[in-house]
Amino acid sequence: MDAGPTSHNGGEWLSRNTPLFHHKGTVWEAGIRVPAIIRWPGHIPAGGVSGQVGITMDLTTSILAAAGAVIPSDSKLEGIDLFPILEGRAPETERTLFWRVVRPEPPQRAVRSGDWKLVLDGPRAMLFDLRTDIGERENLIGTRTGVAQRLHALLTAWERDVDSEAKRATTRNQ
Repeated sequence: MDAGPTSHNGGEWLSRNTPLFHHKGTVWEAGIRVPAIIRWPGHIPAGGVSGQVGITMDLTTSILAAAGAVIPSDSKLEGIDLFPILEGRAPETERTLFWRVVRPEPPQRAVRSGDWKLVLDGPRAMLFDLRTDIGERENLIGTRTGVAQRLHALLTAWERDVDSEAKRATTRNQ
């Protein structure tokens, strides 16, 4: 199996990221979206293209599964095994993914669920349908308030969980 290098986010500030908006270090699509190329002769058909949404943590789960590793039941792997999807043995699956960039100004947070993405850029909340607006140009928050509220609740719960886990780890390590 061959996989190219990974990038933790998108193009540098000098990159031309069109049609995506913004750049590396943000939660906008140009800051988080990168292509993945995976080659595994005899398993993944050559030349195929998948629309499956993935995240770097999926690589750990996928490689462990491909290696036949026994994963302890108390392990909390955050990724999914992408190989059944890439091999054509399973359909693409809808995902909910979260991002957060904490810095003095402005902090950014985002959640993507299926094709919907809520971006909180400082005090501004914006909602995008990535299926029809990959460049994140048409803010639908005023017309799709139910979707925005659902995604905001998911983001809030995720942040509470992540912050609680970080606090527990800090307490254990002191």
